Amino acid sequence: MRRPRFGRAKIPFAAVLTAALVPVLGFSGSATATSRNVPTPASVIGWEPCADYKLATYEQVADYYRRLDKASDRMKLVEIGKTEFGRTQLMAIISSERNLETKNLERYKQISARLSNARDLTEGQARTLAADGKTIAWVDFGIHSTEVASSQTAPLFAYRLVSDESQKAKRIRDDVVTLVVPNMNPDGTTAVADWYMQNLGTPYRDTTYPWLYQKYAGHDDNRDWYMYNLAETRNIGNQLYHEWFPQLIHNTHQVAAFPARIFVPPFKDPTNPNIPPEVTRGVNLVGSAMTQQLDFEGKTGAVSRQQYDAWWNGGMRSVPQYHNMIGMLTETAHASATPATYDKSTFPKTFADGTSTSEPSTFYPSPYQGGEWHLRDSCEYINTASMAMLDIASEKRQDWLYGGYLTGQRQIKAGGTETYVVPANQADFPTAVKMINALRWEGIEIEQAKAGFTVGTKTYPAGSFIIRAAQAYRPAVVDLLNPQVYPDRRQYPGGPPERPYDIAGWTLPMQMGVAVDKHSEAFQASTTPVTWAKPPAGAVEGGPKYAFALDPRVNDSTTAVNGLLAAGQSVQRATTAVKTRTGELPAGAYLVSPSAASKLTEPANRLGLKVSAVDAAPAKVATLKAPRIGLYKAVGGNADEGWTRYILERFGFGFGSLPDAEIRKGDLRSKYDVIVLPDASYATMRDGKRAGSYPEELTGGMTAAGVGNLKKFVEDGGTLVTLNDAAELPVKAFDLPVTDVTAGVASDKLFVPGSILRSTVDTTDPLAYGMSEEFSAFASSSPAFTVTGDGVRTVGKYPGSGLLKSGWLLGEDLIAGRANVLDAKVGEGDVAILGFKPQHRAQSHGTYRLLFNALYLGTTG
Repeated sequence: MRRPRFGRAKIPFAAVLTAALVPVLGFSGSATATSRNVPTPASVIGWEPCADYKLATYEQVADYYRRLDKASDRMKLVEIGKTEFGRTQLMAIISSERNLETKNLERYKQISARLSNARDLTEGQARTLAADGKTIAWVDFGIHSTEVASSQTAPLFAYRLVSDESQKAKRIRDDVVTLVVPNMNPDGTTAVADWYMQNLGTPYRDTTYPWLYQKYAGHDDNRDWYMYNLAETRNIGNQLYHEWFPQLIHNTHQVAAFPARIFVPPFKDPTNPNIPPEVTRGVNLVGSAMTQQLDFEGKTGAVSRQQYDAWWNGGMRSVPQYHNMIGMLTETAHASATPATYDKSTFPKTFADGTSTSEPSTFYPSPYQGGEWHLRDSCEYINTASMAMLDIASEKRQDWLYGGYLTGQRQIKAGGTETYVVPANQADFPTAVKMINALRWEGIEIEQAKAGFTVGTKTYPAGSFIIRAAQAYRPAVVDLLNPQVYPDRRQYPGGPPERPYDIAGWTLPMQMGVAVDKHSEAFQASTTPVTWAKPPAGAVEGGPKYAFALDPRVNDSTTAVNGLLAAGQSVQRATTAVKTRTGELPAGAYLVSPSAASKLTEPANRLGLKVSAVDAAPAKVATLKAPRIGLYKAVGGNADEGWTRYILERFGFGFGSLPDAEIRKGDLRSKYDVIVLPDASYATMRDGKRAGSYPEELTGGMTAAGVGNLKKFVEDGGTLVTLNDAAELPVKAFDLPVTDVTAGVASDKLFVPGSILRSTVDTTDPLAYGMSEEFSAFASSSPAFTVTGDGVRTVGKYPGSGLLKSGWLLGEDLIAGRANVLDAKVGEGDVAILGFKPQHRAQSHGTYRLLFNALYLGTTG
């Protein structure tokens, strides 16, 4: 989804829709008496959306949707939640007047839900429901705010769908209930539109918005669909998997593989084997309908089987496919309101897979010939693809409804007796509850045991969760709870690896550090269905002679501790194992004075913590203070910074954003105890944006002087924490006796494209308190180290073999036995190097403790 490179003006762009085609296609766009009072987008916004040099904010688009709703009985507008910055997110329901009558609309909604669930229906009942129901089709806009054509199309699409009086439009409204989300990321749309409009007439007009355009995730707002960390994701997930259960989904994006004008499925391989074949076939069918319609209308340059694969689970178009829904993504060219001309002579000869960009081929039969291009052209391509989906949604109405039921029935049967049990007696059960709720957000059926039960020779306590594969959404269950095995794919035989579109492995129990047992035999248990999982009952053991103890293996112990520190309570950490009345806790246990009993009750109950009584002082303790944290924030918007900020807020750490200008000023130790560098290269942090690319105050990075200030900060007693590739800065600039063995290694020798790797750690080290000796590390092009001198402590490393747990790994021998967690002494301070992504997209809960321990490192003594 990169921005295209603009060519030079030479060839004029011909009109893409001729009047002769309109009667054939059946969309007149003309207004009759029944739609004459419907406001046009231009009459509300002030210009026709998708005009050159204009971008509407979310507020302007939302205002149009509200006015359209008031003017037409073919549309109902509903508020579906608040965004991270507090804006109201909207969804329009568009259909015929009769369909939108309350009793009818509710009936169609219930039919969709029953068929999607696929339980307690005979074949005859399912066919009757399919005959009575309406296709529920979903179209959304604006998930990636810098892909501006999508958000600007939203007013035009709604207007046409509501007001068009052609026979085809009437048929669609009669047969289909269309759910339209005018913006998936309202906050970002306004920020990007404001930036563009404010910079018109300046050299920075076409520069990318310089910060994250979603509060925490930026572009990663489309990477949250099996975690539901973000408010916007939860708003949409509720509509998809708890309210409407649509059969077809169109998720609009930019940009296509250049010089194509739009990417439309079929997706390229590999295809995830957990996606039902009926879904893959349906995606291909709808994609073909879209591309055929584009060519009917003279909209050339549609390409398929390029760039976007069907492997990754986690995107807005991907997750529905694991719910037996036809999840579609399109990627349209030219993500800018600034017109451009594309010169055919400058086009690359082939796409990445070797397919010609100039000669017709099976999945690129009408190559784009270049010419003048406007944002309006991109918007029209998006509109055509969306309308084509609604057309086939109408034509095959009963097939889509019954097909969803049939696929669900087959998945229930395929699940057999396969079952997953999440034991209640694991150390960090509150995090297990968080995993369960992530699964519940996408409608997965889960039970909780009311009493202990046995499976084979293993006994589980009451409160354990049970997830049966025999359910309609079995594909999501199996995919999220089992390892991924990515196929070995090369750019050519014997050549370098072909990079996955996103990541190769994401298994949730591994990332979250949650124990899950898989069973194949049937068993009996007394259970209750889970609507929303609650943390286990908290408890504060009374009357300790020495202290209360919180378990360092539980992530939310940190949340409670940060609250206590903020309230002025004294907290210590045991540097050896601690004996409590209920058992032994490992090194790193948090110790709180008996006088703080009243302060512990509320967080224990809220977070599900077991607070133990300690009657005798441990051999050695260290006093913990609340660290003053600076989180580096570079111009350009680093999603890793945003996710780190998200986690710090959720776990109660106080921190401030640390920009380049402040680092350049120096005197950092007077303000901070800890500075965190999110994942980024040394050159990116040091050099930043080049001069002239942005306003002067946003260019230049932290500079070499700033790097020197960071070193002085550490020498003066501060702690520098580096995440993943950010280790490059201290390794190179601080002259650490450390070598990154991955540096400069070609991808055909070493390749870790977002995978989960086995790792080991010294649990007696302060950086690893609360960790298990073996854990799962999420690595993505991550460093691995050898230590070549004194002053550097190896805390964690990869084992000698058997590293890959989920995903794809080439070159295991190069990193086997190498360090991935280091603590380096520099002067009076420390550099804590976490050589992978311990907080990956706020998913890797199992390694959060490494980050938390690093943050406490400099204030524990």
